[in-house]
Order: sequence, then structure tokens, then C-alpha cells
Amino acid sequence: MIESPTGKVIVVDGGGNPGTDERLGRDPGNYVVVPYLRSRGISTVDLIVPTHPDEDHVQGLNAVVARLNVRAALDGGYPAASPAYQRLMTTLSRRHIPIHLARRPNRIDIGGGAFLEVLAPGETPIRGSHSATNNNSIVLRVVYDKARFLLTGDAEAEEEEEIMATAPDIGSDVLKAGHHGSRWSTSDAFLFRVHPTLAIISCGKNNLYNHPHREMLQRLARNNVRILRTDQNGGVIIETDGATIQVTPTIIDPGKRGSD
Repeated sequence: MIESPTGKVIVVDGGGNPGTDERLGRDPGNYVVVPYLRSRGISTVDLIVPTHPDEDHVQGLNAVVARLNVRAALDGGYPAASPAYQRLMTTLSRRHIPIHLARRPNRIDIGGGAFLEVLAPGETPIRGSHSATNNNSIVLRVVYDKARFLLTGDAEAEEEEEIMATAPDIGSDVLKAGHHGSRWSTSDAFLFRVHPTLAIISCGKNNLYNHPHREMLQRLARNNVRILRTDQNGGVIIETDGATIQVTPTIIDPGKRGSD
């Protein structure tokens, strides 16, 4: 969730549980995303961004659209048969919520001098890669004065290479590591160009894919990047005045998680 200096709210992805149906109620949208937004007094979301159609990113956004006032959506336009994604697109259409196509280069003003840069996808989809949906993710850089945050969806090495070839500047203070910390993402070359001081890895505790992978963690360590993981540190709150950045994990000591 991004909240701009003027109070505009953007929700990028919503989590999900592959193989389940959010209409049954127990999903991250109903149990995490919407309650968190409401706890902050938010009833209107200015923009939702499903970075790509995979269930584990899109499912929770259905609850956001169903239970809150959503003004617009930003979609990558990559075709997919994901049931949660199809439901989301249908609901947006029925409610006459505008759907904008994400294409680089584009800049979206979110108020108070802050904006989103669309770094991917481009006009031509990436094909023949390890994962077509992952490598056509919407990749955004949040810019506010001197502070920069790079949100990569599930982008893997192929999309990272395209971004490096098309964007002259991708330097960022904070990197949301690609694909939950997969070995296929966050390459050494990409890290060199981004040069983050902090990487946040979004992954479930004891997940079936063993994310984050050791190889990716080693790449971060080699580049002296501090790591926070949602499976260990819970949600991560970052505040900035455009010059300095304050980072607050909701679980400070991972060793005490069992008693939290």
C-alpha cells in the first residue's frame, strides 16, 4: 500500500492462496489487506495495480474492490486464465471502474510531488521465458523527491534485462525483491544498477516454493543489501519525507515470532 503526501492510496497486488477461492472468505484480501486499510481510516483506494494475473498476487484485490471504493485500476494487459484475475476484471467492468493499460515509459502523478514511473511492461510482451506472466509484470518505481522505491512484481531475469536496456536510471533506496526472493530474480547485474540499501522479500512462512532461495540471498549479501522478510519480520512500514527513510518492521525480533 502506497499513501502519497496528499493522501492518495495505491494498492499494488493483494496476495492470495493458489488453489483456493476468495469467495469463500478466508483470503489475504478479507483477512489482511482490507482490515489493514480500514485500520488506517482508508475507505477509498485511488488505484489498484495487479502486477500480473497469477492468483497469489490478484486474489486479495477482489476483496478490495468488493468492500472499498476503488477509483481506477492499472493493468498490464497480459492475457491469462487465472480465475481470480477474470473475476477482478469482470467486477471492475461491471462497476464501471476505469482500467488503464500500463506501458513504459509512463509517469503517474500521485500528488504532493510524488509519482509512479512505469518501467515495465513494454509494448511487446516478453515470450519464451521461464514464466510468461512473471516476466510481463508491471514494474513501478515510486519517486518522491530524493527517495525511490522499486516494486518489481514477479519480474525475473528476462524482464530485468529489458528494464536495464530501456531505463537510463533505476537506482532506488528500497527494492521489493522480485518473485518472492526466487533464484530466477534479482540478478547481480540488476542489483548493481538498482544499488539498494534495503531489500524487502514478500514471502509466506514455510511456503511450498522455499522462497526466498539461498542463491538470491547470497546475491543480496554480496552487494551489502540489508534484508527484511515478511515471513520473519511481518509487514514493513516505510515512511519518507523525500530525503530520509524510516523503516519499521512489525515484528522486530524474528526469534520471538512464536509468542507474538
